Order: sequence, then structure tokens, then C-alpha cells
Amino acid sequence: MPTYLFYPRRADGVSLTFIAETAEDDFDALELAAEIAAAHECKGVFVWEPEAGPERKDRFVGEVDRHGAETLHQPAPLPGAGVTA
Repeated sequence: MPTYLFYPRRADGVSLTFIAETAEDDFDALELAAEIAAAHECKGVFVWEPEAGPERKDRFVGEVDRHGAETLHQPAPLPGAGVTA
């Protein structure tokens, strides 16, 4: 399972800490982000996967807004991943 970094952010946009958790995939990570946002009473949570893909670069997965657990950004594909329709 990949490890994801979660950055809970306050209403002013500041993220004072991060939480590292494992998740099955990006969609599970975004669901976990919604739970983290609610548990920490944050406006939302940014999700990153550190050193992902063959280039070993951090990858922005998405952002979840606590209000309604809305996914604000869809997961970014891994570099070199095939496109499915």
C-alpha cells in the first residue's frame, strides 16, 4: 500500500502539520482525507503521495473540503500510467 501525506489546512489556508497514512489507492486516500478534515476540524485537506512514479517525485493527489467531503481536485495520474476510458 502506498503512503500518503495529508496536510489539514485551516480556513486561512495554513497547514501547521501533516499526517502520514497508508491507503489502498488515491480514492481511499481522499476518503481518509475527508475523515481527517472532520476529526481535526479543518477547512480541508491536501493529499500528496511522496516520491511517486518512476521519476520519484512527490505527486499531488487531490484536495478534500470538509464541508460535504467534496473532492475539489481529482487524483492526478501517476507519470507514465496508461489512460483508461
